[in-house]
Amino acid sequence: MARTAPSELDELADVCGVQRQHVGADGRVHAADDDTLVAVLGALGVAAAGPAEVAESLRATRAARRARVLDPVVVHVVGRGQPTTVRLPAAVDPRRAWVAVELEGGGTRTARLEHDQLRLGGPGAAELPVGLHRLRVEAPGIDAEALLVAAPRCPAPERGWGAFLPLHALRTPKDWGVGRYGDLGALARWVRGLGGSFVGTLPLYPAAASEAAGASPYRPSTRLAWSELHVDPAPLPELAEAPEAREQLGSAELQQCLAAARRSELVDPQALRHALRSVLAPMARSLLAAPSARRRELEGFAAAHPELVAYARFCAAVERLGPRWRDWGGGPRTVPPGVIDDEAVGYHLYVHWVAHEQLHGAAREGGLYLDLPVGVDPDGFDTWWEPEIFVEGLRVGAPPDAFHAGGQDWGVPPPHPEAAAASGYRYLVDVLRHAMSPAAMLRLDHVMGLHRLYCIPPGADARHGVYVRYPAEELRAVVAVEAHRAGVVVVGEDLGTVPGEVRRAMAEDGMLRSWVLQFESAVEDPLPEPPEACLATWGTHDLAPFAAAWDGDDIEDRAAPGEAGARWAVTERARRAAWRAALEAALSLPRAGRGAGGSRLALRGVLDHLAAGPARLVMVDLEDLWGERRPHNRPGTPAAANWRRRAAKTLCEIESDPEVVETLGRVEHLRRAGALPPARPVPADANRDLGRPGRPV
Repeated sequence: MARTAPSELDELADVCGVQRQHVGADGRVHAADDDTLVAVLGALGVAAAGPAEVAESLRATRAARRARVLDPVVVHVVGRGQPTTVRLPAAVDPRRAWVAVELEGGGTRTARLEHDQLRLGGPGAAELPVGLHRLRVEAPGIDAEALLVAAPRCPAPERGWGAFLPLHALRTPKDWGVGRYGDLGALARWVRGLGGSFVGTLPLYPAAASEAAGASPYRPSTRLAWSELHVDPAPLPELAEAPEAREQLGSAELQQCLAAARRSELVDPQALRHALRSVLAPMARSLLAAPSARRRELEGFAAAHPELVAYARFCAAVERLGPRWRDWGGGPRTVPPGVIDDEAVGYHLYVHWVAHEQLHGAAREGGLYLDLPVGVDPDGFDTWWEPEIFVEGLRVGAPPDAFHAGGQDWGVPPPHPEAAAASGYRYLVDVLRHAMSPAAMLRLDHVMGLHRLYCIPPGADARHGVYVRYPAEELRAVVAVEAHRAGVVVVGEDLGTVPGEVRRAMAEDGMLRSWVLQFESAVEDPLPEPPEACLATWGTHDLAPFAAAWDGDDIEDRAAPGEAGARWAVTERARRAAWRAALEAALSLPRAGRGAGGSRLALRGVLDHLAAGPARLVMVDLEDLWGERRPHNRPGTPAAANWRRRAAKTLCEIESDPEVVETLGRVEHLRRAGALPPARPVPADANRDLGRPGRPV
């Protein structure tokens, strides 16, 4: 393209929220070239293919914003009473303007504007209730409207602790080769009986149909439904009414299949989906064949959740037309006529209703800490159902850093900043309400996405992206409103290179930080104190478990071709040895070095340190307690090797393991009283007081 005057293109990019440059993890300023800016602006719907287009787009954008009486979204922080600017034309006398607030719960408040600064709530005025209201300004020739978000702080948790185990990894003697929602409830009940307040797991959304086995839970088809893979047919009433289902469930072929699945170290999603359908499909047919109270419940659920009826239709269409809806020929929200199989639609609606029921049943057993991915698969349901919300062609990722020299391309489309606001954040609200409904706590993956997202244009790799800014005040306010409604604690995933403004905003909102000791611990300070307003852990699902980090197993992975390299590995092994010695000294442990003995003692000391520390919440990865060495995701490795590994122990074995029980007992005592019980194994039966309520989150 012809070289555009940098000042004009830079100004257009800035006005549209596209950052020409950013400071990387290396502390240096990285600037994008003109072609990258033009490609990202074009994807956002801003023409910038030459000097004339840049000039016209800049003029039109400025004119449109000057003409606004109100911004599309107005934020009011409850109790603060900050003013909102109303931009009236010079010829309009503000004293002739009226303001109306249409409250979400019903009723309207009206007043004269009188000047161009509108103050909502605050001293001397009735405070607005928390919610998503409508604000209107009327004057001669003017009728402007905006979404008014009256936002509180997010709910604050009491001091407590919880345990982490991905649901797909959870084993029981009668599972189907994957953990079930009922098993998650049993784990939550056991942790609650030990005094814990929550159980954390990975995202529980349906996998994208276009993905092969091992699809990432952070790239689901939709964030508006729960995965059918964790459904358990056995407790469903329909089983008693469906002879075909009972016959299939008792068949030697299925039982052999399930026995093999239980023995496997990996979940096989496709085989599991087939096995479940062979039993659940006749149960769905039986339910839908005749009127009943149970069928009326399903119909009521469908009426309350039109998006899940649409999702059932989408799933049925995928089975006939293939996984990429753009190839169907019908466009968003449409399916070519004659394609839909009504029985298939009924089946998918039934299984997603049952998944909803069973996950909410698990939530009644103990607090659930659920995980909300930052995006969805570009060929999934959400881009078909809400196409105008997403920017087609762009992919979200992360710029190069010490762990990923080539950057990261997550393959999910970013939301369109202006389209999302213009819709009143309808999709975001739906996603939050769905996620928070069964949750006691919710993790916001890549919380920096409320402020900005690293966007990669078509044809480029992750080294050639730019940051796109988002209306952070508005997005944060919507999150706070929905968290307040649901009574859900919000934890932001703020790991990596995160601008200070993001963490300051989290503190303002009452959102907890994610604090990972594996990132913070160093030779110079092996046991740093976490901040109070955080959820503190040793590691994450992407990082080496404690035993592997202690012995340096992860060094070989990162030193593989294309990663950090052999020279780095030599330096890192020496640093790791110095770190082990420093940690042992800080914990007053005998020098044990590498191996299970040293790892076990050091892990206990680390968990004691976290439990006794100031962090509001502490989470223990259960697999660390028996020395697991493999993470659930190894970035840079084939997808089929990740997100499928099952735990080495069953739930029964976990509950009866004296060392596991004693370690969690130590965490409980240190969290509550700051003192340790006698160092002796606690009999498993002594911790089965499942009726004792845990400390609420």
